[in-house]
This record gives sequence, structure tokens and C-alpha cells, in this order.
Amino acid sequence: MTDEDRQASSGGRPRDTSIDERVLLVTRQLLLEVGWDELSVRLVAARAGVGRSSLNRRWASKAELVLHAILGETPDLSPFSGTDLDGWIEWVVRGSHELFARPDVRAAVPGLLLALRENDDLRKAMWTNFSGPAVQLFASHLEARTPAQRRRADTDARAVLAMAAGAALFMTSVAVEDDSEELRNRIAELLTAAVGSVSRE
Repeated sequence: MTDEDRQASSGGRPRDTSIDERVLLVTRQLLLEVGWDELSVRLVAARAGVGRSSLNRRWASKAELVLHAILGETPDLSPFSGTDLDGWIEWVVRGSHELFARPDVRAAVPGLLLALRENDDLRKAMWTNFSGPAVQLFASHLEARTPAQRRRADTDARAVLAMAAGAALFMTSVAVEDDSEELRNRIAELLTAAVGSVSRE
């Protein structure tokens, strides 16, 4: 049992966030070194120098640990700061591509998709946690006030998120020959035009 395990079991001091940071960094490193299939909570704990029980208390499964490692605990909304609706769409397209192009994410995606299919609660939590704040920003840009307007804005935002993320995943895994800044910019332009057309209806 590590010192941290003994402190946690005895109701000692709060969890050291630097340990979480080390664990998440090690998780990303191991995804690159051994891949999803060979990655295990036991291996992460050993490499990070943390008791396995500590990881099990913090993350319920390997999939949850990997999600936290590659996405963070909460979405980073700083890129949306000061943007308008066009900027929101541009960042969703660019940010989705940057995420799926990362080597650690590419190593995690095949196994992670299967794990999410088998864990409905984790899948729902991931989508809710990471789409919710962005959807609210989208609705505020459209100045949606009535319930009907808010429902429409919510649907439109989720549609843009799904299309941008789907395109990014496809381009970084299948259509790699066509993966270019020009194509990403065109996707953002088409989505911006579509949203603009819908919002004027």
C-alpha cells in the first residue's frame, strides 16, 4: 500500500492533484508505447508509481481513465472566448481535427469506441459533459430566447458538433490523402453557410 493509499483510507489529506496529472501523462505515453490492447490500469499504476487501488477509486475502468487522459476532466472552452458564431463553428472543426490527429488519441480510438459501445453510461456521460457547454455557447450566439428557439439551437449545435467530429475522425483515419487545411477550411465554410441559412429562416 502506498502512502497515498494509507492517507485516503484513513480519511487523511485531500488527493494530490499532481498524482492525477502524472497518471494521466503516463496513460498517454503508454497509449503510444503499447497501444490500447496492452494498456492496463495495473501497468499505468506501476509506471506512475501509484497504488492500483488509488486509480480504481478515481477511475472505474480503463476506458474512463483513457477518456480523462485524452480529453481532460472538463472541456477547454478558452478557444471559444471572444468568438462569434462563425468562430464557434471554425473552432469546432479545427479543434475536432486537432484532437483526432493526436497520436495518443489515434492509438486509443479503436478500443475506446468498442468500450463506449459496451458502456452506455460512460458514453452518455462523455457526450453530455463535452457537448453541453459548447451547445450553450452556440445558443447564446443565436440569442435563442423562446423554448422553441432553444430546442432548435440545441439541435443545430449538436448537429454541427457531430458533423465536425465525424469528419475529423474520417479524415484522420480513412481519407488521410485528402486531409488538408484547405479541406478543413471548406468544411467550416459549408457548415457556417448552412447554419447561417437555417438561422435566417
